Amino acid sequence: MIVRRKKSDDDDVLQLPPVSYSLWRRELNRLKRRIPGLKPREIKADYIFNFHRPPEVDLQPILRIAPSRDEIICLHWINGLLDAQSIRRIHDHFRSPLVWLIHDLEPLTGGCHYSFGCDGYTKQCGECPRIGSANSNDLSHQIWLRKCEHLSNLPICFIAPSSWGVKHARKSSLFRHARIERIPYAINTRVFRPFCQHAAREVMQLPQDKKIILFGATYLEDRRKGIDYLIAAFDVLVSLIDPRGNVEKLQRDDIFLLAVGLNGKGLMQRLPFAGRYIGQISDELMMALAYQSADIFVCSSLDDSGPMVIPEAMLCGTPVVSFDGTGASDLVKTMETGYLAANGDARDLAQGIHALLITDLVQSIRAAAWKAAAEAHSPSLVAKRHTELYQSLLSNSV
Repeated sequence: MIVRRKKSDDDDVLQLPPVSYSLWRRELNRLKRRIPGLKPREIKADYIFNFHRPPEVDLQPILRIAPSRDEIICLHWINGLLDAQSIRRIHDHFRSPLVWLIHDLEPLTGGCHYSFGCDGYTKQCGECPRIGSANSNDLSHQIWLRKCEHLSNLPICFIAPSSWGVKHARKSSLFRHARIERIPYAINTRVFRPFCQHAAREVMQLPQDKKIILFGATYLEDRRKGIDYLIAAFDVLVSLIDPRGNVEKLQRDDIFLLAVGLNGKGLMQRLPFAGRYIGQISDELMMALAYQSADIFVCSSLDDSGPMVIPEAMLCGTPVVSFDGTGASDLVKTMETGYLAANGDARDLAQGIHALLITDLVQSIRAAAWKAAAEAHSPSLVAKRHTELYQSLLSNSV
């Protein structure tokens, strides 16, 4: 494994060294920004964007590896590590099949990681809304041209973890004719598994007599994660619970919210139910306990390749309420494994939450949720599919 920043002591992981001039270039640019008249014009993006600047790492440790006929080059997240020309150099050295995992849209576009409805990547980019451009020959189009020149004729096989990625790859003007396979992410099924809800709540110090709704994201304020739609859904949920004061299966005080993620300290005050914000959880065991404590998990992402939280929750036997049009669509089936709401429809999201909280079919839904996630994300099954794909690619390259 070859990386930009190594975070372990694993001997099989190689961190590429910086190129000799990168530190000088960085310092020079820093000085230019401080001197009037020399400050370079910077293009800024309103969401994560790969500007495809020349890599600041030295590729020679890669290019010194002797080519082998039984090798596959696998690309993952390449920001700051490789650009289109670097990928071409690596391929020309090894002459091996290339596999590129689509963690988001960036491999397919002129720089954006999520398009927010823009279809420029289905053409030749340009007039990019992410960088606020009305110019058809802007940076996004220039990046598209570079990708077209260096990558479009390479033997790249794209792996998408969900049908979301497959759909976008087939629409890509650069790679719609490439081989595209859907192989889900592998998830640790020894950690994310069904567990006694009472015991999980005891460990997490959560109320035993409440219906617990878990939600979260790495960054709760990320607009792609749809927290504003979730807040609106909770307001609608209030109106669905005991609207005329009649005794129903569910009362407002029966609900307890549990929020996970960064930048959510002020969020709970905006919500109409009691609850707790527990911040970011980086430990897998603690995250599994959070899923196992919950009656349902709500994922309000509007545009997402995965997300991983959905199969993690389902592996713990926790039904998921989510929006259609994301990676959720592969696993979440309404009133079978959870509830799939119309994308961006807060009322439908609320109706799904309400339906799962009052259903008499909760045990069968929990079992079906676990089964669906286990059949797709079991490490042994995922590894087998990768192995079969690599063998296929190698046999075709001989």
